[in-house]
Amino acid sequence: MKKILVTGINGLIGQYTIEPLKELGFEVYGIGTKNITTNKFQYIQLDINNSIEIENIFSRIKPEYLIHLAWDINDLNSNYHFNLLVSSINMIDYFYKNGGRRAVYIGSCFEYKFKELPLKELDELNLTTTYSKCKNYLREISEFYCLKNNIDFCWARVFYVYGKNENPKRIFPYIINNLKENKKVIINHSQLKKDYMFAGDVAKAIALITNSDFSGIVNICSGKSISLKEFALIIAKKMNKEYLLEFKELNTDEPNIIIGDNSKLINEIGFNDYSNMEDVFDNLISEYCK
Repeated sequence: MKKILVTGINGLIGQYTIEPLKELGFEVYGIGTKNITTNKFQYIQLDINNSIEIENIFSRIKPEYLIHLAWDINDLNSNYHFNLLVSSINMIDYFYKNGGRRAVYIGSCFEYKFKELPLKELDELNLTTTYSKCKNYLREISEFYCLKNNIDFCWARVFYVYGKNENPKRIFPYIINNLKENKKVIINHSQLKKDYMFAGDVAKAIALITNSDFSGIVNICSGKSISLKEFALIIAKKMNKEYLLEFKELNTDEPNIIIGDNSKLINEIGFNDYSNMEDVFDNLISEYCK
């Protein structure tokens, strides 16, 4: 079996990667910070900033494949991004020294200069936040390192994501948690349209990319947009609580629409396994309302 190490395996996307990777014949090892017990994969509780322990893990496991998901995106200007940048560069070095063959690092749409047209992989970037600066530098140095050391490297830019076990401050759990307690839900900037994709689908796409020979940058997105108003209404209607919604079309510097071009994902990776949003919402609402 092909050994793979996944960082951030109990995060929003990481939690969904295990099954699609196993279906593709990978032996999954996962790093996370939570204290969990599982027999689905080999779990390691560890902070990726602990360089000595991370180096030891790579030396012990010797994974041929690496998916690097672990990153805190809650504050785009936190100094913590510098720590993650250093850890991520060290990681690719440990990976190479222990026989690594293919690495997939995860970026996001927040690297782009937003515009009201579908964002393509070679479009202009907007490196104004600590997050975007660190991510872009990581991509550039990792690409160069991997080219120099004969490692296949892919940089996957993920757009907007929803799923189970999200940070309660994110829009999906914010809406559900308030509605189930019969509290008013205020949606600011409700006119804005964004490219949302179910985290389980994102994980499937990442697994497929990892199992491919694609190198370079690829967007992971739906290629479709939905307004925050529509997003909230779908949830509220399913919970019969539309009356608790309040929409505000406030002024903002954001473009009215943020949408990704998924041509590469479909045509070069061969991914087109998008879940029906309403079906996913049904399952997630049940999960959140337990």
